[in-house]
Amino acid sequence: MQIRVLVDTIKYQPVLDYYNSNKPEEEEQLEILDRAEGGFQIQIPLMKGKMVDPNKQIRQLRWSNGRLVSHVCLNYYTGFTEKQTMMLFEALVYALGGNVILEQ
Repeated sequence: MQIRVLVDTIKYQPVLDYYNSNKPEEEEQLEILDRAEGGFQIQIPLMKGKMVDPNKQIRQLRWSNGRLVSHVCLNYYTGFTEKQTMMLFEALVYALGGNVILEQ
């Protein structure tokens, strides 16, 4: 499942605020991904502080051609769960209206 955004730029803060205000209490915060492609990240609590590749310490979705994608199939890094992806989709729809599509 991928999220496609039909606009060239987005304001991240409304997406973060909506997601973090509506997520279950036990879920970690949604954050901006600090990578060249940009995107979103969620900390993996079990990996926090471990001596592993920083990309293994977070779940992440990176921008690629207007889509938020995960390279889970290539084992590069851990993507969002289905629940987290749906919550992010809802947050993007809140911030961008009809400019967001959920693709299978």
